[in-house]
Amino acid sequence: MRPNAYRVHGMMQSYFTRKMTGYLDYKGIPWLFRRFPGVSPETMAAGFPGGVPVVQTPAGEFMWDSTAMIHHLELRHPEPSVLPADPVQRFLCYVLEDAADEWLYRPAVGSRWYFPENHTVGGFELARDIAVQMPVACDQAYAGVGAHVRGSCPPLGVTADTIQHWVDDVLRPWFRVLGAHLARGPFLFGGRPSIADFALFGGNAAHFVNDPLCRRWVEADGPAVVQHTHRLLEPEDQEFGAWDDATAVPDTLAAMLAELGKRYLPWVSRACVDGVADVVFEHGARVAVRATDFLRDARATLLARYVESRSARLDTVLARAGILPFFADHVALAGSTPDCREPPRPALNRPFPPEDA
Repeated sequence: MRPNAYRVHGMMQSYFTRKMTGYLDYKGIPWLFRRFPGVSPETMAAGFPGGVPVVQTPAGEFMWDSTAMIHHLELRHPEPSVLPADPVQRFLCYVLEDAADEWLYRPAVGSRWYFPENHTVGGFELARDIAVQMPVACDQAYAGVGAHVRGSCPPLGVTADTIQHWVDDVLRPWFRVLGAHLARGPFLFGGRPSIADFALFGGNAAHFVNDPLCRRWVEADGPAVVQHTHRLLEPEDQEFGAWDDATAVPDTLAAMLAELGKRYLPWVSRACVDGVADVVFEHGARVAVRATDFLRDARATLLARYVESRSARLDTVLARAGILPFFADHVALAGSTPDCREPPRPALNRPFPPEDA
């Protein structure tokens, strides 16, 4: 028994499970892995709305939602902080985390389940964790979860007809700009990882650096992404440094923000107002994707963080990347930042499979 350990209920090839475990490893917070919370009577009795991971504290309390959990744990384990002290760096960190959670998650799910070369590895590994707590053979779990997730992908904007657009126009350009930025230093904002590093690590460790076809794309387009993933897989072997000079935003970071301004930010800013908006790909291809309550809540929180952090210096950085209007023109939609002093149990959570996302 390890009475001081957190228990992470999830799946090792799960995007958000790996976001949490990467964070816990870096902070040196003891944790134990428990596979798939969906059939746990304890989690359901705690009001868990579904999704992975759910984390049980050493005191026995359950909590969920990766971003909220990290903010809660930062209050209990403040050093080394994963939130840059500089308000401009911190807001840019939140922008990148939001994109990882609400945007890149979509082609991560689609690229796994619409390419057989990926789902025979990553999908089977996922099913193996599910089968631990269910009275079915692993092959049955693999077939069942595959059919369910593929049926849940169209509301994400990802289908058999659109997945190649996501790969060509979203994923691979992202690997190029991310790889170029990480080639200049070990982490997004300097010599130590931020919450955005862990958000990206979750997708990379579980999907993009794990699944064979995605791995080849990453190695071709942004090999530094693989190195970044390996650094966070083994943080105990790394020497960490300081945050970058906050007054000098590198061109490579501005290029990452500009990439988000091509498709994600235009879509999310419209969808959260109109309820649905088109994701526009190259050559005129488009797909209508609706905003969920979860997405609107995440967007309202990000806008609240913008209002809190806003300054001429921040607006100059956002304008340089061409994305200032997606924040400055939408402050009326700002919500409030969550109070994470207690273990978070938000009523909204990202389900698995993503039935309403």
